[in-house]
Amino acid sequence: MRRLFATFPALFPTAFPPELLMSHWMALVPQPLPSLLTERAPHGIDPTDLARHLGWQCLRFTPRVALLEEAVVLEVRASLRLFGGWPRLRDQVLAQAHALCACLWADAPTARGALALARAGGAHSDVPWPRTLDALPLEVLSAVAAQAHTLSRLGCRTLGDVRKLPRGGLSRRLGSAVLQELDQTWGHLPEALDWLSLPPRFDQRLTLPWRVETAPDLAQAAAGMLTALCAWLAGQQAGVLSFVLHWYHDAIRHQRRQGQHVVRLAHPSRDPAHLLRLLREHLAHITLDAPVEDLRLEAQDIVDLAHDDGALFPDMGPMGMSEPGAQAQRQQREAWSALLEQLSARLGADQVRQAQLRADPRLECAQQWRPAVALLTQASSQRGKTAVSPPPWPWPTWLLPEPLPLSLVTLPGGWQEVPAYQGPLRLLAGPHRIEAGWWWEPDGRDALHVARDYYLASSAQAGLLWVFRTRQLPTDPRSPWYLHGIFA
Repeated sequence: MRRLFATFPALFPTAFPPELLMSHWMALVPQPLPSLLTERAPHGIDPTDLARHLGWQCLRFTPRVALLEEAVVLEVRASLRLFGGWPRLRDQVLAQAHALCACLWADAPTARGALALARAGGAHSDVPWPRTLDALPLEVLSAVAAQAHTLSRLGCRTLGDVRKLPRGGLSRRLGSAVLQELDQTWGHLPEALDWLSLPPRFDQRLTLPWRVETAPDLAQAAAGMLTALCAWLAGQQAGVLSFVLHWYHDAIRHQRRQGQHVVRLAHPSRDPAHLLRLLREHLAHITLDAPVEDLRLEAQDIVDLAHDDGALFPDMGPMGMSEPGAQAQRQQREAWSALLEQLSARLGADQVRQAQLRADPRLECAQQWRPAVALLTQASSQRGKTAVSPPPWPWPTWLLPEPLPLSLVTLPGGWQEVPAYQGPLRLLAGPHRIEAGWWWEPDGRDALHVARDYYLASSAQAGLLWVFRTRQLPTDPRSPWYLHGIFA
């Protein structure tokens, strides 16, 4: 009896390795059609930079982000619990992706498997199995697509048909690149990826396709760089308080090569629409010396952006009425800051001012008026630092521009002289001695030496007053009493 021996060629494994099911990869692919990408891409963004900017945004969800050919891949298994599960994390990632025209996406246990599914039209499922990849066409994998003509002559139409071929003959005829890519897609070989990292600072330059002659047109040209800036900020989970737009003229024709403008925000933000709207307001008042050929955007002040912690119960007021929560209060502050930014851009920063308290016991120097946007920007950048608090003693509501000298009147009986303002004054509290200003100011600012004893006085006609008495020689005939403020 003759024995027949059959030798079976080595074939590909038919399932993912069990340990690979612990990985969850997501692939985001910008629009593959150049026409659609050009129409939907923000102005000023190179289509080749969309994936990099999208990767910056994805760094806020997981540190394991990489650029794989034209796509962004991210491993999200460790971030699922932090963001409330896969559906919520997926929705947040896609919301960020669609802002940069990345519409095709898929998830799989491997990065190349997710990329193949995304290239196939964004096919995705909760549990992508090997048979789903087997049904994909040859064009979804780069190394396989390069040998598509040869494989089609062998009768292969899908990736599953390629995997049915003997490995030895496939390697000898097409090279090892096809086998390596197939094994990495199905998880039988590890994938070597270069993890994406954020640059330490944002400083981007753009060469304009044509010369821009008016400043308002620079805003539209800088829209793409603002979108890239917001993507960089999203990866750092931060907001920008000020950024600088530089523009460059033709160095041969014009001696003045460049110009710049600083845009300051009252509240940190990474909203590209808000930054673009604010930049347009600023550029509307600028006149260019010559046509502009290049732009450069530089981020200056960067601060951590506060997150909404979401209270479980509403805040209750003293009368049992619900008060606005943290989110509503933050929205009110952002609306107020946006109004101040818009008014400052239209009227000028020096025309919109806000009072600032200073650590100075002298009433004339304890308060100064500064541009509101600069003051709010300083408060946001110094968040957490101790602010100047008002003194424990009472301060008058209205302060006179100059202290008003008071006359002295003699009380009935002729034994005491008191200051008078619309009648004799009755001293209620004091003295509160203030002696300051003896130090030397380098620029001559606030060079006011005072030595006064302040009193809280009462007038039957004028109400509560803030008066002081100066120290002077006994031979000085002038009255030592002055009126400095009025309590409203």
